[in-house]
Amino acid sequence: SASLPFLPKPAGLEGLVGEEVGFDPLAFAESFDARWLREAELKHGRVSMVAALGFAAQQFVTFPGMTPTPNANEAIYSANPAGWACLLFLAGFIESTSYGGKLTMLDMFEGKRDPGNFEFGSGFLKGKSDKEVYDMKLKELSNGRLAMMAIGGMIHHNFVVQGP
Repeated sequence: SASLPFLPKPAGLEGLVGEEVGFDPLAFAESFDARWLREAELKHGRVSMVAALGFAAQQFVTFPGMTPTPNANEAIYSANPAGWACLLFLAGFIESTSYGGKLTMLDMFEGKRDPGNFEFGSGFLKGKSDKEVYDMKLKELSNGRLAMMAIGGMIHHNFVVQGP
């Protein structure tokens, strides 16, 4: 593997963006559908990118009807029930409509859907060459991985210093 030279190249990553790096040290792609794993990685990366932005912005911006809380770790406790209900409804609606009713890893990729492709924002890739599209997908994957580490660091920073 290019990322871990002392390990063999993992099987099951063929056809996915970033396969040439070959990072799968625990061989998950040999036990699970790699498309499902990539879908989860992209979704968690996208959520982490938004979370990192929101974590920093919430010190300065407050939604109407919400209590201003400078420490983002405490904002979860100051949110009112209507805010929680709105968030849970929105998340549930997005999850239930994203896959057209196919929620399990056994049927969510019927019809040759690419992992992470929800036909939302894909218009920005129109007119680009295959290499440019591949590069954009690799950038999204890499930035998502970075954002997952970043939001974890931001949360733990607030725990350690007891505030922002």
